[in-house]
Amino acid sequence: MIKYSIECWLYNDLEDRFLLLRCPVTHRHDEYWQPVTGGRGPDEPCIEACLREVLEETGVTLSEEQLEVVIPEFSFCIPDARIELRKPIYLARVRIEQVVLSAEHIGYYWFDARDVDSQLHWDSNRESFRQVLAHTRS
Repeated sequence: MIKYSIECWLYNDLEDRFLLLRCPVTHRHDEYWQPVTGGRGPDEPCIEACLREVLEETGVTLSEEQLEVVIPEFSFCIPDARIELRKPIYLARVRIEQVVLSAEHIGYYWFDARDVDSQLHWDSNRESFRQVLAHTRS
């Protein structure tokens, strides 16, 4: 089965920090850190899904102009769930410190760029972050 989603990295370029959200324990995994992620409907444009997910998960209102496409379509498999996940990877440069979390997350933290990779649980997030980081340095 193919599922479609988005991933968005909020980046404070003045402080060289990235926002990560803390996900709670479930029957499948312990707590972990990740960027803004979320599903999108089959007919929902990627950019609209990204703007919606960022607002829902952080309370941050972005404009389309703030979104930089880092990877147009990032794809990977989750064998246990028999799912192929396809999503664009976005970067949004912001100058904020506080966010308002949705009920689906239990915390947030602005990590220094050098510390983000070591905080990520999923290989797919580490891979996308490497490309996002390279994009911020180019």
